[in-house]
Amino acid sequence: MKPPATIPVYLICAIACCFCLGALAPEKDVLKEDAAAHASLAAYPQAVISVKDPKTSMIFYVESNGRRVVAFDQDAAVVWSVDVLAKATIKPAQGQPVIRHLRLQEGELWITCGKHDHAKVDIKTGKTEFVGAD
Repeated sequence: MKPPATIPVYLICAIACCFCLGALAPEKDVLKEDAAAHASLAAYPQAVISVKDPKTSMIFYVESNGRRVVAFDQDAAVVWSVDVLAKATIKPAQGQPVIRHLRLQEGELWITCGKHDHAKVDIKTGKTEFVGAD
């Protein structure tokens, strides 16, 4: 039998462990809510919603509404922001009306909206144009 003085230590450890596990459990729910709160990720769980240009160190990010792309310079200052679907007048015939994929190519940001609609954005100016659907 253990001495009575050590029993409270085990009890304290068990209680502390329960508190730690309880504190971690809500964190998983928060992460799921964050992903579900982003329109692109809710519609397309494998969506690519951010990309970094290795040449300019600019970062391009889709906002949580799934429609607007924001460009940040290397100092995290906003360079431009554009609602791609509105500016390129994209109304996807198939899929959800959100940005599904970002890709950099030769100084332009290529964007896929819905299943098959594409736009391109000049990374320096934010000028956006519809390029077609496949």
